[in-house]
Amino acid sequence: MTSDISYKTHILVGVRPSGMTVLADWPYVPKQSEVQREIERGRNGYVTYVLCTPTSIMPASGDGTPKSGSWGPGRRGL
Repeated sequence: MTSDISYKTHILVGVRPSGMTVLADWPYVPKQSEVQREIERGRNGYVTYVLCTPTSIMPASGDGTPKSGSWGPGRRGL
């Protein structure tokens, strides 16, 4: 997954009983054929596929932890 995430980003997630995996992401609304191609590529026991967009974007520091003061009550992300 790229680090350039916006509210226009679309993320395809494969769901298994044991957890979820990001299969693909697009910085735009993908065509159904693009999504279907990624689904066919990822047939590995997934029981459901989810195409989603971020509702909240929370920045992290370089070590993966949330930036201090960047998220909390009354804050809406970027």
